[in-house]
Amino acid sequence: MFQPSKDLTEIQKILINDSEILSLMGLTTATNVEKAKRIIKRSKYDDLATNEIRLCIFFLPARPTRNIVIHEEVIQIDCHVPYSYDYKAYDIQARIFKLLQRKKINKRYLESEGQLGELSTMAGFFCAGNRYKFNRTV
Repeated sequence: MFQPSKDLTEIQKILINDSEILSLMGLTTATNVEKAKRIIKRSKYDDLATNEIRLCIFFLPARPTRNIVIHEEVIQIDCHVPYSYDYKAYDIQARIFKLLQRKKINKRYLESEGQLGELSTMAGFFCAGNRYKFNRTV
């Protein structure tokens, strides 16, 4: 069933409820609202502060497969950190991989496509990303 918002929310919940992710992001004592503001379900933001770490979870365009009734859905997770904490972005991505690789989300299994390397972000920040895919019946 096609429910992109439900898929993103489920992934967001997994990340928000993981103590290691929260520790790496400096959110161990944060409120649920603060956590949701730093682990967001979209790729665009305009409020990144100088010392914040931000996770962005969002869909990329679906890909066709050989079977016309199946599409490959792609979710990207970007980690934005202050530039001097570039290593934290990779540590966070490694933890996300452990949490999501072959994880069943809404009756479908996620599979990592691999890390994306350094991505564009705001001046003074560093960004590392990873993509996960799953198949959906049309």
